[in-house]
Amino acid sequence: MIHGGSKLQKNESKSNNAIIVMQNVGIRYGQGPEVLSDISLSLPRGSFHFLTGRSGAGKTSLLSMMYLAQKPSRGIVQVFGRNINFTNRDNLSLLRRKIGVVFQDFRLLEHLSAFDNVALPLRICGMNEREVKKRVTELLQWVELDRNMYAKTSTLSGGEKQRTAIARAVINRPDLLLADEPTGNVDNDIAPKLMKLFVELNKLGTTVVIATHSEKLITDFAFPRLHLQNHGLKVYEPYDFTGINIGNRVEKGERR
Repeated sequence: MIHGGSKLQKNESKSNNAIIVMQNVGIRYGQGPEVLSDISLSLPRGSFHFLTGRSGAGKTSLLSMMYLAQKPSRGIVQVFGRNINFTNRDNLSLLRRKIGVVFQDFRLLEHLSAFDNVALPLRICGMNEREVKKRVTELLQWVELDRNMYAKTSTLSGGEKQRTAIARAVINRPDLLLADEPTGNVDNDIAPKLMKLFVELNKLGTTVVIATHSEKLITDFAFPRLHLQNHGLKVYEPYDFTGINIGNRVEKGERR
């Protein structure tokens, strides 16, 4: 169902096992206060993390730096061993081909079908159309979109658009997968199936970060958590989760 990715040249240092490194990172918008302050983290290759925090904690801002859409106001962000502050636009574009992103607002090309949206990353890499059809059809069957694969995405429901966005993000087996509330618009019965897709991708070597407010997801799938609070970041192992609230309520019982 998930096949090997594109054969891009890997410029990152082989000695560095971290796919993302942040050192004393801060980010602000305009003249306002910092949304994130003194963020330091290192995500090993092949790791799987949940990203949590109250609404407005900075989850989307953190993800946007990870997928190279935004540079920090201060500090160092390295992705695939490259300091993004000193990486030009063309090289950033090449690095983005290694990243799959599931946006909360989908960002599909609504004049295209679900099939063509999902096929886009493969076609950009020059894959032959026969292989494209095989891979896309197989994946759309897995996410239960085979009946609507040729429908324009403008006609799909929110849940169907969500599944199309997920399929597009994973179709080329990216080195890094970032997902912002990927199960927020789907039915409860399909959410675990989509999570199993992410887990399978992770077993094949993809580094995964999933932003979520779902306590059930985090309980059912015991992965470490990156938790944003008071403009900062804390990392929790699964056994540290008890009593920590990830939604809009007050967090309690945190281990320091």
